[in-house]
Amino acid sequence: MQKIPLTLAKPGMILAKPVTRPDGIAVAGAGSELSQGILDRFDSMGISHVVVEGEPVKLDGQPGGTSYDKRLERLDFLFRRYPDDKWMGQIKRLVDHYFRMKAAASAAMAEAARAASQPEAAPEADNAPKPKDA
Repeated sequence: MQKIPLTLAKPGMILAKPVTRPDGIAVAGAGSELSQGILDRFDSMGISHVVVEGEPVKLDGQPGGTSYDKRLERLDFLFRRYPDDKWMGQIKRLVDHYFRMKAAASAAMAEAARAASQPEAAPEADNAPKPKDA
């Protein structure tokens, strides 16, 4: 099970937990398969994250247009004084997860922008004469 930003969700993924609007009303149940229409509807409702089955998205803090990867590098330094404090360890893990999700979302947005700016390859026209049946 993996919590991912809605921007990284793809059609075909399966929800591991129900999706609720910010006001608490459930809009999709666990086990539902995502489609582009459902993802668009979630976006219009203000839903920012979904929990999907498995771990389909690699949240490695890939560089995007922001400094989230730099922030991840600093976490060990920032929490160095609390090596045995379980609460500070939990906070560090939460912050680490947050920055990894933001970095992955940023990278996905950059990739989408790159793909959108590239011209699509025009399908080759089949101008060759077709053989006649004998």
